[in-house]
Amino acid sequence: MHPPAPSFPLSELFRIEIVAARLEGALRADAALAALWRGQAAVQEACASAWLEDLPVTPADLLGRPFRDTMGDPDRDRAALAAAALLRGLHSPGALEGNTDIVLSRLWRLSVGEGAAPFDATDHAAIRVALQQADSPVQGALRVAHILNRATDGRAPSVERLGFVAADHALRGSGRFMQGAADPPDLIAAPRGMWVMQPALALVDNGFRLWSVTRPDTVAELIRGLAGTLDRGLGALPMLRRWLDRARAVGQGAHGASRLPDLAALLTTRPIVTGAVVAERLQITPRGAQKLIDQATERALLTKITPRRTYRAWAIPPFARMLGRG
Repeated sequence: MHPPAPSFPLSELFRIEIVAARLEGALRADAALAALWRGQAAVQEACASAWLEDLPVTPADLLGRPFRDTMGDPDRDRAALAAAALLRGLHSPGALEGNTDIVLSRLWRLSVGEGAAPFDATDHAAIRVALQQADSPVQGALRVAHILNRATDGRAPSVERLGFVAADHALRGSGRFMQGAADPPDLIAAPRGMWVMQPALALVDNGFRLWSVTRPDTVAELIRGLAGTLDRGLGALPMLRRWLDRARAVGQGAHGASRLPDLAALLTTRPIVTGAVVAERLQITPRGAQKLIDQATERALLTKITPRRTYRAWAIPPFARMLGRG
């Protein structure tokens, strides 16, 4: 039997669930806004989770690695690869409630855990019960993280955090997960999760705090941190909405033969692009793709994020700012 997860003041739980519901409602109302918000949030969470494993990585390290033309620092590359694996889990958490064993094995592989996944049928059943009996998404997520902590003897905190997000996703919606490999810029294209919680980011904002779901004091710290990240998550929506409004207006006001509306639509689900990606997705020539990118840049829909002339990449301004290019 797994002992119950530690408790915390209900007033704090109610506060974060109210803010989470507001954020979830805003994202459910606009699929494009949800895709952009979760793309940014997933990058922040993946980097924060890697930092908690003593693997320092920035969003620029994570998303810019495929566009480099020189060899990188081995330690930074190792951290970026670890964060990219975590990002894959955040992009598509999977149906934890229905495919518990498959999802847990995948999250274990994507975390920094080593060897075979240590979860057994008892753990699978306990997680399904925790999800069925959860009084709120946060309580269910904490319970799942606690079960994973017990199953791993606390050896793999990153899988606990992925499990926390997968439980949040399961209690707010569900979806199938991405198979195969993909570069980080592809993993922020239309994320399939329904989650709104960023447990690792909650602990690294304003200093580092300990991750542990077995102690009341650290759980209370996590709850307080989640309140801050949810507030900031809501605060990010107006900037994303402004960009979406501009993209939709550009699309509506373009000449009938222009492909700019098609590019604007592409950018709502793929916020980082190259000329090759635009040419392939819109089925146009490389020269035509570059002309469209130039037009989008003039209209402040895109910002160049690579300094050189070859193998160039562009991002929508909210993502460019996250990468220090805005």
